Amino acid sequence: MLHTARFYIDLTKDEAYLIERNLGITLDQLKSKIEKKFNGITAWVIQKYEVRLFFTIDFVKLLNKSNIQESDYVQTERKIDEFILFVFQDASFLDRICMTRLDYRRDVQIPMVERELLLSLYRKTTSKHCHQEKDLRYKTTLYFNSKSIISCVYDKDLEAREERGKVEWYEDSVLRLEVRILNQHLKYKKYRQGKEKCLKEYFKDELFKEYMEKYFGEILFNGDFYKINKARTIINNSQLKDSEREKLLLFLCEISKHGFDYVKEKYSTYYRKKFLKQLNSLNINPILIPKSRKSPSVVKNPFQF
Repeated sequence: MLHTARFYIDLTKDEAYLIERNLGITLDQLKSKIEKKFNGITAWVIQKYEVRLFFTIDFVKLLNKSNIQESDYVQTERKIDEFILFVFQDASFLDRICMTRLDYRRDVQIPMVERELLLSLYRKTTSKHCHQEKDLRYKTTLYFNSKSIISCVYDKDLEAREERGKVEWYEDSVLRLEVRILNQHLKYKKYRQGKEKCLKEYFKDELFKEYMEKYFGEILFNGDFYKINKARTIINNSQLKDSEREKLLLFLCEISKHGFDYVKEKYSTYYRKKFLKQLNSLNINPILIPKSRKSPSVVKNPFQF
């Protein structure tokens, strides 16, 4: 469920000095000190116009488990408490923690050939979604960017090999969906909906599902991936009327040939939703596998929304 989160605590200069006194280090040595003491936590102090302690948490490393759920919150909170008490020796600083970013993640282990195929198919989806714009600059990562939310799908296995030369046990063969909730979105939720910028508010299974559905469900879709001949067979054997079958097949072929932006211009919202609903009921993903691609005619969808 969770991947990472970033936090800060505003400090006075005297409180920053307290860190040095408690730990017997300079502030420049804080990052190294914390990483040796706490697995999954990185901390540093920035002194510019104000003094702030920043820290990030990698929840997988912190808890030494990949499948993080809402029930893990108590253990997570306890480890954060231990970190803050180690640094300040004062529990009052716990009430001053402010969250500025949180990344939800969903991982599926699948073979490399299928990861490559899926990433190539995902590139054909809509160019804009939820005020986000698609970014196709990277071969193994597809981004949808805005100032408040970034969603991306990428080959975590390949990224780890390229960046570090090795993969951790929880990264092996993984295709990852990630929703990065930035500070602007957290502030919006706080001032418009009263949701505090704290980990407890977002450490919820239902909220994780909600973000995944909103930011991926309408661009990656449910349904397995087919080449056109296999999809045509399923549609022709369905209970749809002949005229509906023809229209649905045309819709599929136009997406395959021209992409989603074309059908968004050509079809009304009513018909797009109708055809997508029909495809979903037949378990057909609207993004077809190209006929010329050397691959199976059917590839199971690793994600369901």
